[in-house]
Amino acid sequence: MLLPREKPFLTGLNSYYLDIEKFIQHLQGEIGSGCLYCKAVDQELLVYFDEYDIVRGVSQKSGEQARVSEQLAHILVPLQKKSFQVTIYYLNSSSIFFWGQMPAFKRAQNTLSSDKVNLPDLIFRLSQKEFSGFIEVDVEGKENCAVLFFHEGQRRGGSYYWGTGGLSPADIDYNTLLGMIQKGSGVYSLGYFTSDPLSPVVEVELEDEEENEEEGTLDGFFEQGQGTTPVAQGPSALNQALNEFLAIFAQTVIAKKTKAEPFIDLKLKFIDFAEIHPQLDPYKHLCEIEDDGSVTMAQEISEKEVAEGIIDCAWMVIEDHKLHKRFRAAIQEIEHQEVFQEQGLELQR
Repeated sequence: MLLPREKPFLTGLNSYYLDIEKFIQHLQGEIGSGCLYCKAVDQELLVYFDEYDIVRGVSQKSGEQARVSEQLAHILVPLQKKSFQVTIYYLNSSSIFFWGQMPAFKRAQNTLSSDKVNLPDLIFRLSQKEFSGFIEVDVEGKENCAVLFFHEGQRRGGSYYWGTGGLSPADIDYNTLLGMIQKGSGVYSLGYFTSDPLSPVVEVELEDEEENEEEGTLDGFFEQGQGTTPVAQGPSALNQALNEFLAIFAQTVIAKKTKAEPFIDLKLKFIDFAEIHPQLDPYKHLCEIEDDGSVTMAQEISEKEVAEGIIDCAWMVIEDHKLHKRFRAAIQEIEHQEVFQEQGLELQR
């Protein structure tokens, strides 16, 4: 489950000693809106509330799909069977429905390090993909530092450990986070909002919950599938242009460092950024780059998206080797410039 990063309003409580319904009513009167988070060894519960109503109740057992309802019944059943550690977060009136109506999401399996990509660059690349989801940020010496939220590539706000209310759109908070990462180092974890609905709770099933629950999982979004073997075909104009781009890329890197392995470096970037460019994930075998820089692709993937990802990752390798000026000059000589332009692909960075 995803939790606010702000300091909890209350923590260290045990559900065994609480009448949860009356406790929520008390919180509605005291703080107005917020969420109640309950954690046991094998299950987590969330109740989002405003000063008048229950916004949503979420229940999730380990390895199973989250289940939601606007009623408390499915939350109260497990609370009667076992003890949970209880934490309360205050969420202000402008953020309670954002948190309470958050869509289903899936987390990427791999994390990214600020040593490999800085946060503004990562956000720029996600904006190009019209990313909807969140980035969880851990900073050296401070885990669970922040969560940044995005809708169709635009940053909508963040939850920060030093903040209040659950969702700040202020640039000053974002800039504070950037400063912290620059002084130390950061680790980023991505979560993607999906079109999959959260499983609604059917109230009549509650008495026989163990037998009637539908199985599912929100884990393993980027599982290493078997993929499809690329099908070799006659090269398209874009494929030929991409081969020329890769040849210049390799020549640029090797000219500076005689023992460099440009295509190995490039494929490592494919692994690091498989969440952003999944069609380049080497484990899926949808796209292959040969030792001579020629590209073959499976029929079902988009040539343009492959080209976009290769250009993006190639520039990251160039940045690692500090070859910006040399590479910019070299790619101006590419014969098939118009092919990239027709596809709306920018070669320069």
